[in-house]
Amino acid sequence: MPSVSSGAAAAALPASPDRAVAHARAMVPGRQGKIEVAPRAIATVAGRAVAECYGVVGVAARRPRFGAVELLPPEQYNRGVMVRFAEDHITIELYVVLEHGLRITEIARNIMENVKFAVERTLGLRVVRVNVNVQALRVTA
Repeated sequence: MPSVSSGAAAAALPASPDRAVAHARAMVPGRQGKIEVAPRAIATVAGRAVAECYGVVGVAARRPRFGAVELLPPEQYNRGVMVRFAEDHITIELYVVLEHGLRITEIARNIMENVKFAVERTLGLRVVRVNVNVQALRVTA
C-alpha cells in the first residue's frame, strides 16, 4: 500500500498550501528501494484524463489573469491541477472550462471518475477525493 513520507522534510514544509504541495512526494514501496512520484507527475496524469472527457474545453489556470480565464496547454496542466497528500491517499483539485449547454453536474461526475481511475491505474495511488472547479463556460455560436 502506498504511503507518504512524513519525516523531518514534511515538518519543514512551508505554511502555504501551494508551496507545501510542491515539496511533498508520494512514496511507493518497491522491492529494492522506493519510487517517488512528484505532484507535478500526478497533475499531468490528472490533466490528461480531464482533457479526454466529453464536454471539457480544457484545463484552466487556478487564478484568472486580469479577470480572464487562461486555458492551459498540455505541458502546463500542473498549473490547473492541485494535488494534496494525506497519510496514504491523495486529493486532487481541478480547474476546468466546460462547454455551455451541457449538464455541468454530469460532466463534473465524469471528470471525477476518469481522473480517479487514471491516477489509481497509472500510479497505484489511492485517490479519495477529486474536486472540480468550473472556472468558465465556453459559448459557441
